[in-house]
Amino acid sequence: MEVFAVTIFVSLMFAVLFAALYLAERGQRRRGSIEQDALLPLDEPGGARVSVPATHSKHSLSHD
Repeated sequence: MEVFAVTIFVSLMFAVLFAALYLAERGQRRRGSIEQDALLPLDEPGGARVSVPATHSKHSLSHD
């Protein structure tokens, strides 16, 4: 029965750890996500963004 108590204790500690790390990460709104930081070298100077024209409209995908 001690094995069950240790297993439950360790599982609860992991749950608390993951919840604390999740809340800490959400609290850091001053910086972007890892994906955004990785794409920063691809940003154009001046903040200009390139828009990609849509090749298919909604109507061309419908089956009438």
